[in-house]
Amino acid sequence: MAETPTIQDVFGGTLIEIALSMILYGITLTQTYVYYLNYPDDSLWLKLHIAAVTVVETIHTIFIIHMSYAYLITDFGHLEELERIVWSAGGSATLGMVIVALVQGFYIRRIWILSGKNKPLTFTIAALAFVRVVFGLATSTLTLLLGTWDTFRSHKGPLFTLATGLSLSALVDLLIAVTLMYYLHRSRTGLKHTDHLIRSLMAYIVNTGAITMIVSIAIVLTFVFLKGSLLFAGLVQMSSKLYANSLLGTLNARNLLRRKADMMKVELVERFQSSTIYRSNPSDVDDSQPVDGRQKKRASVLPA
Repeated sequence: MAETPTIQDVFGGTLIEIALSMILYGITLTQTYVYYLNYPDDSLWLKLHIAAVTVVETIHTIFIIHMSYAYLITDFGHLEELERIVWSAGGSATLGMVIVALVQGFYIRRIWILSGKNKPLTFTIAALAFVRVVFGLATSTLTLLLGTWDTFRSHKGPLFTLATGLSLSALVDLLIAVTLMYYLHRSRTGLKHTDHLIRSLMAYIVNTGAITMIVSIAIVLTFVFLKGSLLFAGLVQMSSKLYANSLLGTLNARNLLRRKADMMKVELVERFQSSTIYRSNPSDVDDSQPVDGRQKKRASVLPA
């Protein structure tokens, strides 16, 4: 006879993930404040986009708190009630999917601009993102229809919609990352400060895309193999907040990257000026001393 799972088995890991989600929400609020403080000249549509992400994130967080309260306070001492799917669990999953769609939509618009309005490329990625939303809605609907986690896990429908939706989400993340890196690589100018800026952007894209893809894979694995735990549900809650922070981090990093680029420009100017001063004062060089090959090479690259 299989051992009955305890509250620690069912909700212990999920509670830790929800706590991490609260921390990520706090970071989201901080980044939103920093964004509106430092980028007042951004377009209205972008400001509204960030406002929409933050508002949905806030409602999503309220739903997570309700889910935790229902399982740990309202149904305290009734382990069988943990099998019941609280309405806020499905609702938070739906809101999380909306957040992911908003973030991916932002990056798809970036691709549209960087690619010179390449319709086949942009529409293909957008279509995959839309299909992912459809599967996400199907999964959320099944949580309400099936009613219990045991039925939700044993039914083939949720496994198909969840795995397909998350696989599509990971695929869209991969396509976005690869496409942005390709067009950023093509935009290199050969100037040191500009290429450094592009490399920094490429590294950030790779890191954020890798994190969200790993979480998507982890959700599927925990859903399939950890039958007696709601660990996958906590990862679903964290996923949307990682997306929101990746978007805000990308926008807020602009000033830092610009400052780095400006510092590199100043360094190049100072080097140029120093070499010019050195070249314009030939009297400082002792012509009586022999000039070796390295000195000749240095003199040949100095500006005239």
